[in-house]
Amino acid sequence: MKHLPAFLVFLSISAVLAFGGCSESDGPSAPEDNLYTREQVANVDDPYGGYNFADEAPGFGDPALIDEFGDDPDFNDPFESDPAVTTRERDREGRLRGRVFLAVTWGNLHKDSTITHVTDWTGSLAVKPGAILLQRIMRFEPEDYILPRTERGLLEWVSHTSTGFDGVLVRIVPCPSTTADVQAEIDSANTVITFSSGPFTASFTLAQLPGLHRIVTLDDGNAVAFDAIYVPPVSCPRGFLGGVWRHHAEREGGKFFGKYISETGLHMGFVKGFYGVNKDGHKVFFGKWISRSGEFRGVLRGRWGHFEGEKAGYFAGGWMGRDRRFHGDLKGEWRRNDERDAGFFRGVWAADCADAR
Repeated sequence: MKHLPAFLVFLSISAVLAFGGCSESDGPSAPEDNLYTREQVANVDDPYGGYNFADEAPGFGDPALIDEFGDDPDFNDPFESDPAVTTRERDREGRLRGRVFLAVTWGNLHKDSTITHVTDWTGSLAVKPGAILLQRIMRFEPEDYILPRTERGLLEWVSHTSTGFDGVLVRIVPCPSTTADVQAEIDSANTVITFSSGPFTASFTLAQLPGLHRIVTLDDGNAVAFDAIYVPPVSCPRGFLGGVWRHHAEREGGKFFGKYISETGLHMGFVKGFYGVNKDGHKVFFGKWISRSGEFRGVLRGRWGHFEGEKAGYFAGGWMGRDRRFHGDLKGEWRRNDERDAGFFRGVWAADCADAR
């Protein structure tokens, strides 16, 4: 397993997207540009990937996409009102603090048709010292469930997967083990978050979480993915994205599709796109992001690449609106295995908010 190259993690939109032409127009495209009505044909050499800026049917008119990447239930965590948690919302001067969110998914992330056995992922997520606030339960089936919360620093579940995957999206709150001094400053390097299950266990410090992207593939083909974001105290939308990354068997490229969610797991729409190599030899990707109801949200554009010696890699780029300006960035990792149609991606997105930088 490898992570995004360090230079890509902090790459600016302009640097990531410094390929191909892009209009600097402030307004909508001129009628002759035909960007609203043109037929959509995938094209790695087009500035917009061949996409138009028109609305779509919900889920791109694909019932399977809507079913596979639909809503996940939220969770009313009883520790949201814990004084040790609520006091940590602001610092000693009364200023709002930033927040850290962590998404963990486990199971058959690759959509590998050869995985038919049942894997027991019953386990927990723990933080010491601190609190875990469960925001969203992802893909749990009726026989999977969250155990009653008894400790603010411990989240436990019962989970089994075979052809699918499960996951949780949580907020990590660094707070003291007792309520004696809830305003005490926390050493982020010594605050430890631990994922524990029968197949796999891993630990991270709080200092490692912001910007974390880690995917671990197990010997039986199952995988565990960790993605984390830091949300600043100023208003600046951020969240996660993920789905299927399907490599073409006969050429360097393929397609991807999935969904966008907010930092708390709220469904924000669907994404559909492709990746390949353009005429200049650059590995590029394009996609279209729509709301749940099909409204145009943006055209994705960026670069992708491989991790040396692995059937895995990274992607990094941004999205542009109808004004043909970039309004945010996104990055993450993809991974595939020997199954032609088996692969997945996980990543994060952030609106371009100058005050949050």
